[in-house]
Amino acid sequence: HMRDRLLGSGRQLPPDERELRQQRVISAAKQFIEDQNSLYPLNPVWDTRFMSLLEQGRLAELDAVSNEELSAMAGKSTHEIKTWVAAFAALSAFGRWRCEGRYYRPIPEWIAGFGSLSAAAQN
Repeated sequence: HMRDRLLGSGRQLPPDERELRQQRVISAAKQFIEDQNSLYPLNPVWDTRFMSLLEQGRLAELDAVSNEELSAMAGKSTHEIKTWVAAFAALSAFGRWRCEGRYYRPIPEWIAGFGSLSAAAQN
């Protein structure tokens, strides 16, 4: 099972396992809508502040943030935060850029905040 999970991230689950997994997620989301403290609560203030740091190229301000602090602010999305930082650091390595689009919305039904930033190189 472990090999399958690593190779397919659950995409190839047998139908009965997939159904159980989907029901666990649906149940957790329903409970989270009723009680947002049942899981890590969404943190729209942190999410929008973080997106502003990215948009303004202020990545160095995140250098001193420990994993524990990041988990307290971002919940279970610390891996996602690190991915965003890596992406914007890579973008910065190629020169000047500017953000062209920004969107954020907390979505309790998804147990997540949904954010998007788009950027383009400046010549």
